[in-house]
Amino acid sequence: MMNLRPLKKPTHRLQPVASIENLRGRVDRLLMPEPKRAGNASQFSLDLTDTFRREDSINVPTKSISAFLDFLTDSLPDGDIYLFGGVLRDLALLGGRGFNSDIDVVVEGDWKSCAKYVEYLGAHLNKFGGYRLEVADWKVDIWSARETWAIRQGLIQYKGIASLTETTVLNWDAILMNWRTRAFIFRRGYFEEIQARILDIVLEQNPDPIGMAVRVFRHLCLKDAKSVTPRALMYLANCTSTYSLKALMDREIKSYGKSVIDPPMYRFFEHVKTHEELGMHDRIKVASELTKQELGEIPLHTT
Repeated sequence: MMNLRPLKKPTHRLQPVASIENLRGRVDRLLMPEPKRAGNASQFSLDLTDTFRREDSINVPTKSISAFLDFLTDSLPDGDIYLFGGVLRDLALLGGRGFNSDIDVVVEGDWKSCAKYVEYLGAHLNKFGGYRLEVADWKVDIWSARETWAIRQGLIQYKGIASLTETTVLNWDAILMNWRTRAFIFRRGYFEEIQARILDIVLEQNPDPIGMAVRVFRHLCLKDAKSVTPRALMYLANCTSTYSLKALMDREIKSYGKSVIDPPMYRFFEHVKTHEELGMHDRIKVASELTKQELGEIPLHTT
């Protein structure tokens, strides 16, 4: 394991969850601010197939994301709706105040009817084959579990909804929550890695590789991570041979409005990449020494 040296203080407060129950509570506080009354979900239930043969409009619950997800879940009696990835990651790592992103929802079951429903609501196709819409000021991306990019590309074989935990770049993203049952599906060791803030790479291939490289560097530079695995270290080292620091920072500014990627962090991984003739321990040592000589800071050290 390679530990991080703090180059600067975190810009946000880290509050890693201690348990599944802890995370479920954070989800409820973020997405269900109003009390959930008995019978709320059933009053929105309908047969989508029949609905689109009628001329009358749907009384869609759009004042809260929880009511919307309840409605969508009850409209798919033979399927399930899952929260996936980023929203759960940020809640697990930072708490509700740390989440400021889109909500990813995946559907297992009657995707055709679900697609008709979100199209009716004015959703637009996104570049990954799903739909994007806005509900109660939340941007929501929704797609079929079987159409997840890595599965569609043949990188991961679909063997059920748990297969999606093998499709994420980061280990912290490899978690789903069944909205109907409130149950979580996650990779082994997920909560231990969140608590210890260990960053790992699950699947390197991604439809937006530079965007993912920026995300991983940001997690290090914002000090979300305390340590990285050898696989994550080599992923970042390889990124430096593909993307210049300027290219990463330009993309970061375009996506996030400002850059937090530290030149010492980038330079360290660049040195790791350029000294491939050495063993891993020696590469880290040399990269640390060279980075300190050039920029006065050492991002990583071994334990």
